[in-house]
Amino acid sequence: MSEDREAWDTLLEAGFLHALREAHTEATLAVFGAMSRAAGFKERSFGTGAFDVLETQLDRVFHLGDFAPDPAEGDEDPLAAMVTRHDLNGSPGWRYGRYRILLKRHRFGAVRAIRWDRESFTKQVVARQEFPDDPQLSLDFGLGPVHDTDDVVTLVLAHSATEEPLEMELFVGRPRLNADGGPAWHWLRQLTDDTLGADRRRRLVPSTLPLWADDEADVPLRLHGRRAGGAETSIETAQ
Repeated sequence: MSEDREAWDTLLEAGFLHALREAHTEATLAVFGAMSRAAGFKERSFGTGAFDVLETQLDRVFHLGDFAPDPAEGDEDPLAAMVTRHDLNGSPGWRYGRYRILLKRHRFGAVRAIRWDRESFTKQVVARQEFPDDPQLSLDFGLGPVHDTDDVVTLVLAHSATEEPLEMELFVGRPRLNADGGPAWHWLRQLTDDTLGADRRRRLVPSTLPLWADDEADVPLRLHGRRAGGAETSIETAQ
């Protein structure tokens, strides 16, 4: 199975991708609700705000940091119990299994135009991760050795939005150091209603136990109706 299919299927089945999209939606609405260009906010303000608020919303959906539950009570959310903060060189990250997600805000509609060789050192290192059959990784870009957890695969959550009209873009993928002028991604997939489908997290919530035991009588039932002509009927079960 290809890496992109394996990563997508793993994170989708866990509900991780749905959580990412929920956080991005909430963050976008919060930023655009608090800022406006008419009030004097510049693109830099939107960019910084979008990044900071998205980080907070991701901690919220995964119950991390200020949103962590009381250790004595534990976490009833099966997904959140499996996600940890896993930052890289101060860049915020979230890890599920062997996959870690870092954030990158891009210009709306230009996710494939990102130049990773002009990004931060950390993002360049991530874009240099070993990937099969990519000869550009053997080139010397003067970045020095890569030091990271051996078994982690770092992906990037690329996010963007426009205010008027309100539109959002959200992608997950494996960045590619494109100093050679090649593509910016080894693989890239967009998170939309169509690609995500039903929210898997709804199936992960523990079912509520019934209020009566299996060996007890049926739950009391009372139905009321009317016969033709208006006469009322009533069916009740004995207590």
